[in-house]
Amino acid sequence: MRHQLTFLKKIYAIIGIIFIIYCSYLVVKLTMHIWHKVDHGKEHKSKQEELFKEMLTEEKKVTYDLGYKVIKEEELERHFHHVGDSVIHDEINLCIKCHGDIPHDKNKAVRAFLNMHSDFLACETCHIRINKEKKFVWYDKINGEVKESIEISKYLSNSKMKLIPMVLERGVFIRPDSSELRKFVEEFRKVVNKLPPAKKSQGLKLIHKYTDNNPVRCDECHALTIDLSYLPLLEIGYKRERVLQILSNEVVGMVNKYKEFYIPKFLEPQK
Repeated sequence: MRHQLTFLKKIYAIIGIIFIIYCSYLVVKLTMHIWHKVDHGKEHKSKQEELFKEMLTEEKKVTYDLGYKVIKEEELERHFHHVGDSVIHDEINLCIKCHGDIPHDKNKAVRAFLNMHSDFLACETCHIRINKEKKFVWYDKINGEVKESIEISKYLSNSKMKLIPMVLERGVFIRPDSSELRKFVEEFRKVVNKLPPAKKSQGLKLIHKYTDNNPVRCDECHALTIDLSYLPLLEIGYKRERVLQILSNEVVGMVNKYKEFYIPKFLEPQK
């Protein structure tokens, strides 16, 4: 009898062990199933993160020669903000040899607005004021090819062409950046640091002989009507629909109306 009880205990013990092992198997199986789901989600997320990381690492150094300095930036391909969007450097314009592609930096309120125009307007367009007979031409930033009018799309973004005025000399329209003046500037830049103040002043006056002390203002081109606009917008290639947008530009109204710009305190950088 005692032997039989001992045998039954062993049977029960074996059944208990099997039951515990089976329960453990179920617990592990269920737990691993949950973990598997979580891992699947993490794997999906990691793919997105890897794609984003790949976009950030697909960079190449872009060099911008601004005339007076050279800057290097990282260009991110496939980036929705077009970070480091390459610009077409103007190889032709005489002014930027000293002043650079983005020359406006004094007036913080409008300097970005002005520098944006520097992409498709030569410095002379605003800084040489034509009071009587006006003539403007477009030139290619790379090879200098000249056209009197071009097919202008809705916006001139990263344009390869720039607008420049022609000046009237003895009844003939000539470029303000003549070949003679180019040669003078090239030689002047080589020796300017060695020149005495009087000679340097004379050279600068000759270089800026066409420059007006009162450059063309924003509202002179973005005027109330096309007849009041300083630039002959239709003649140089703008479509009438675009001309109407230029004339009714809200940014100009903002610049003229608000002389001071206020930033909420919570947006100001911490000192």
